[in-house]
This record gives sequence, structure tokens and C-alpha cells, in this order.
Amino acid sequence: MIFDVDQCAREIQEARHRAEAILRGLSSGELTRQPESGKWSIAECILHLNATAAVVQPLMEKAIVQARQDKKVGAGPFNIGLKGRLLVWIAEPPPKFRMPAPRNVRPPAKIDDPGQLLPNFMKAQDEWQRLIRESAGLDLAKIKLGPFFSPLRQRLAASFPWMMAHQRRHLLQAENVKRQIVSAASIAATSTI
Repeated sequence: MIFDVDQCAREIQEARHRAEAILRGLSSGELTRQPESGKWSIAECILHLNATAAVVQPLMEKAIVQARQDKKVGAGPFNIGLKGRLLVWIAEPPPKFRMPAPRNVRPPAKIDDPGQLLPNFMKAQDEWQRLIRESAGLDLAKIKLGPFFSPLRQRLAASFPWMMAHQRRHLLQAENVKRQIVSAASIAATSTI
């Protein structure tokens, strides 16, 4: 699989539109309502994406700055590598299996201000776009992201598609929760008539 900058840019735009559609018209209570015990609410899905961006984006920034200093330039196309393909496959919806989110990107037990979810999500999308621009001209296959012995260490060329697949996964999860909420509200409304 080759890293496609244009595809990634389209996926960022699609993520923006999906998040807006998901959050539109819902109350704070609806945003934070879990569909069932142990399942994430819409707010938790979006907060997880925001938290993941807050952890991964600085790592990418650091790798890009270091690559510029080391003059790791290249024109591509860049293969995302075997590990990159595996990470994208795991993250790509529909989920193949459930896995717990790492502690540092789990949503908190209480979400104080669901109204900040969308603005923060949009800022994260702006940052994905900026990082893609900043990485232009670098050899994205030679730049490694993550600690040396980390099982998640991969090429920078893989990081963008992996994070876009991760966003698609949790946006789909949030869309499914919204469908459940809307369906339950519709059933409740018809039963009171």
C-alpha cells in the first residue's frame, strides 16, 4: 500500500463532515449517553479521537522536525510497509475485534463540556492537514514514528493512513450510537401517542 496524500486530504474532509453530522442536533445528555453499559457514547468516541490526535500529532511533529534536520528527503511514492498495512487493517472499520484503548487516550469517566468536542475535533483535523504539508519533500518511508521497541513503531508514511482509518472506525461507532439514540427516541415518541 502506498501513502496517498490526496486520499488522506479527502479523508480529513470526510471526517469533518461526518463529525458535524453526528453531533448536530443532539443534547449534552444524548451525546454522553452510553448505548449500553461498557459501550462508548458519541462523546466518548469523539473525545477518544481528540485524545489520540493530542498524543500522536506531537510525535509526528517531532519526527518531521528531526527528519528535516537529518535531511531525510524524498519524492515518493512511499510504501507504508508491512507493519503499516497491519495497523491500517486493524483500525479500518468495521472492527475485526475489540481492543482496549491505551490509558492515555481513553475518555474520562465524566465529560465536562460536550460542546467543545466538535471544535477540538476540527482543530485536530487542521493539525493533520498541517502535518501532511510539513512532511512534503521528506522521505516518509525512512522516517520512523514511535519509540524504538514499541510494537506500534512504523513509518511516517503509515501513520497518516493509520490515523485516518482509526478516525473512520470511531466515527462509524459514533454514527451507530446516534442511530440507536434516534431510533429509541422515535419509538418513545410513537408509544406516547
